[in-house]
Amino acid sequence: MATKYPTESCGDTQIHQCDLFRKVPFYERYKEDRGSFVLTILEFPLAIILTQECDLEQNASERSGSKSLVDGKTMHDKFLVSLLCAPLYNAEHLFSGNHLSFLEISSNKKSSEQKNYIKQNREPRYHYVEFDERSQIVPSVIDFKHYFSVSLEYLEDNMANRVCSIKPIFRESISQRFSNYLSRIGLPN
Repeated sequence: MATKYPTESCGDTQIHQCDLFRKVPFYERYKEDRGSFVLTILEFPLAIILTQECDLEQNASERSGSKSLVDGKTMHDKFLVSLLCAPLYNAEHLFSGNHLSFLEISSNKKSSEQKNYIKQNREPRYHYVEFDERSQIVPSVIDFKHYFSVSLEYLEDNMANRVCSIKPIFRESISQRFSNYLSRIGLPN
């Protein structure tokens, strides 16, 4: 049986590791086409913040006025420009291969063996999450392969889209799985 991830609502204005946001944009590409600027934006229905809590805290502290001085100069070396996040897909949609239908992309349907691997968090690319009842979020899958950056300013301007946050003690498992996925060594075919 999967662990239920307890959530909490955040009453503060600081963004935290493992905050969940709705309607998170990814600026896929931009180009000039016959003198016009064309921007393609993908909007993920639900995403989780993967940036480390210590970096988010230091950023918030420095931006709130706690300044460090070096040789009489104010330092702003803790400022963050963007945050790492990853989409959360409805698990049933991922298993059926239509989790990217909002992008007009279809994927392979997962076999029952693949579903079990994902649900047991034995597939490095995915992290299966079941939330507590109060969050009202269906069982979901974080796809580490689809991680992207999002503007800190955008999220701060859209705090109403923050759904909840995973409680601190449970954040570490997601952080560890993400870092393990990124640090894997790919072997040639």
